[in-house]
Amino acid sequence: MSTPPLRTLVRTLVHAVVGALVAALVVGSPVPPAQAERVTPELFGMDLIQLPEPAVPLGPTPTARLIVKWAGIETTRGDYDWSALDARVRMAEENHAKPLLTIYATPAFHAVGEYVSPQWSYLRPPSIRAYRAFVRALAKRYGTRVDYQLWAEMNVPGNYLGTREHMAKMVWGGSKEVRAAAPGALVVAPQGPVRLKGNRNWFRKFWGLRVHGKPVGKWVDVATFSGFPLAKHGPEKQIRLTKWVRRITSDNGFTGPIWIVEVNYGIRLPRPTVPVSMDRQVANVVKTYVLNASIGTQRVYWHYWSKPTSVMDTAMLTEDDQVAPPGKAFGVIQPWLIGTRAEGCTVKRDDLYSCLFTTKRVERRVVWTVSGKRRGVLAPAGATTVSSPDGTVRPMGSAKRVQVGLVPVMIESPRATD
Repeated sequence: MSTPPLRTLVRTLVHAVVGALVAALVVGSPVPPAQAERVTPELFGMDLIQLPEPAVPLGPTPTARLIVKWAGIETTRGDYDWSALDARVRMAEENHAKPLLTIYATPAFHAVGEYVSPQWSYLRPPSIRAYRAFVRALAKRYGTRVDYQLWAEMNVPGNYLGTREHMAKMVWGGSKEVRAAAPGALVVAPQGPVRLKGNRNWFRKFWGLRVHGKPVGKWVDVATFSGFPLAKHGPEKQIRLTKWVRRITSDNGFTGPIWIVEVNYGIRLPRPTVPVSMDRQVANVVKTYVLNASIGTQRVYWHYWSKPTSVMDTAMLTEDDQVAPPGKAFGVIQPWLIGTRAEGCTVKRDDLYSCLFTTKRVERRVVWTVSGKRRGVLAPAGATTVSSPDGTVRPMGSAKRVQVGLVPVMIESPRATD
């Protein structure tokens, strides 16, 4: 048999590699399992930007996002009142959560650009000099106790009225100040929603910018976005937004982690949300963290630790400020995932999801149906327990199948060995 020419061998190898990558994407695994990073506690974040303090002590929350209202701290030029922010940072730390500080709201005397009515002046972009001075003061005060997000939603007029180019200069200047005053703290990019075409266009063009000779992504350690999908979409569609952000940032040379800094469901602004069942609310929480862990999302901040609101369909607390089933699930599922390696998800009949996480000794499969239809799933050989997000753990005994539906369950079994 004659040896194939080199060109044919190279073409064959390329086709094989591409085929393997396509197969990995189909099952939702972005990297081969051997290279998958372990799921860390920091995956589980709580977005507290709307709250001065939680009405109910936080559950296990390794990271917490806090708003830094610049206009409320620097009320006169050059004078800073840190008291309210000090209290919020202390609150987070007392709950064993590392704070992520998100800067927002330009003081009127530092605003530049087109004039708007005084009550909206905080939406205008700040002068770069003033912004750098504030970030410098912020980083000197809190050091590496916190991480620093350089602005809130950048592509929403209700949060920022400046240009992409000005925001890129803010990212450059803020990054320089954090890295000088708090080396070791993470510099986190501004986020924005990407569920609408206009949002995505703004986001894409921003990440394509260069500032001071480098792509904007070179000035930050972390890329972020607001993970709210369209009102009719659940976590299975939300994960597509995460993949889109990874693709856009990667195409522009950014290889760092992706964080979702806000996520919830059912948002139809300005109309109120459509209420959903408690089972669906629990499923929203569990599936959001499982699916994002399966593709290597490093942090997901749930928006937020509160009772039901009129604009989001999933609440962590009850009307009388008790921990609701979704809030309990947020804590229960953490031991399911933390310390495991994500091996990807499979989907059967566009309905039955199974996401695999492994340690040296065990395999954990989180299983559910999108439709909510009950299905009998064949358990892996030697399966020992079935865990539910309400904290229930049932022994498998001699059962061969597990009934699964809308609310995910976790099936644990010994790790298969060669």
